Amino acid sequence: MEIKEITGDQPVSGEFLIVENQLRTAKNGSCYLALRIADKTGEIAAKVWDADEATYRKLGVGQVIRLHNVQPKIYKDQIQLEWEAKKTDFFTVLPETKVDYGKFLPQAPGNLAEYWDYLVKTIAEIEEPSLKKLLRVFFDDQEFVDRFVKVPAALKRHHAYIGGLLEHTAGVTAVCKAAAAYYPMVNKDLLLTGAILHDIGKTRTYKMERGFDGTDPGKLLGHLILGVNMVERAIAELFGKPAEDTGDPLLMSLVHLLVSHHGIMEWGSPVEPLTLEACILHHADNMDAQITKFLAIIRNRSRDEDWAVFDPGLGRSIYLKGLNERPERDDLSEGA
Repeated sequence: MEIKEITGDQPVSGEFLIVENQLRTAKNGSCYLALRIADKTGEIAAKVWDADEATYRKLGVGQVIRLHNVQPKIYKDQIQLEWEAKKTDFFTVLPETKVDYGKFLPQAPGNLAEYWDYLVKTIAEIEEPSLKKLLRVFFDDQEFVDRFVKVPAALKRHHAYIGGLLEHTAGVTAVCKAAAAYYPMVNKDLLLTGAILHDIGKTRTYKMERGFDGTDPGKLLGHLILGVNMVERAIAELFGKPAEDTGDPLLMSLVHLLVSHHGIMEWGSPVEPLTLEACILHHADNMDAQITKFLAIIRNRSRDEDWAVFDPGLGRSIYLKGLNERPERDDLSEGA
């Protein structure tokens, strides 16, 4: 049974990856484990009652467990799984040698080959020589490409699945391309290059092993700083000096797009957008992230519900009745 199939009406059996594990104390003084377990279709909370340190170590993050007829329960309108630690017939911890961890990681719902082809075609459309050379530094590097097409765009909030960065980058690029076509004063080559490169630091921020996790540089510096450093090194490699020393306003503006794409300082931007292209990129970035949150709720909805369950990431529940019945897009070019 996959997580998306769990309804609360029947016992759960299946194999799941432990992605969170906390040893807590209940109101009665006993200890329990608060887990989150996952497969490629989603995550669900699980409680293991009357647990101890040995159980905590046994059911560690990254372990895969096989559940046997665990009865789901409803807690605060959410389905969760519960069992007692001493009833070991409910679960088995699988040895690492028998686990294919890739099958437990969530996958992008869209067609990754389609997103990749779209970005390749967009890069081919860039006419400004310095920007095209810069893009080629990254996208002619197979090691970079291998990570770019696989890593998530986040660990939790949006595009938190294999191919998430690629999907998010394609989405942001498509929105920016539409804006450049509508607003005639936009520097299209600059905007599209910024869209394609804005989150490349995430290739060094996240790693995929037993699950998704942050790298040491990602945790210490963050994807924005890592991405700017990557672009600055590429500029220095191509032009012999960093962007601010080239005297080229285009290259400095490109770095500004990366530095400012979070929009406001409270969201992590060292500076706010100060160019038209930076303004568009920020809103395209946020728009794609927010839309993806809505789409995740719509895809996982029950057909008979008018309103989705409250989503903490959005801070609200969304209206569903009679809406969003169209199939998934067949071709990215149709919307770009």
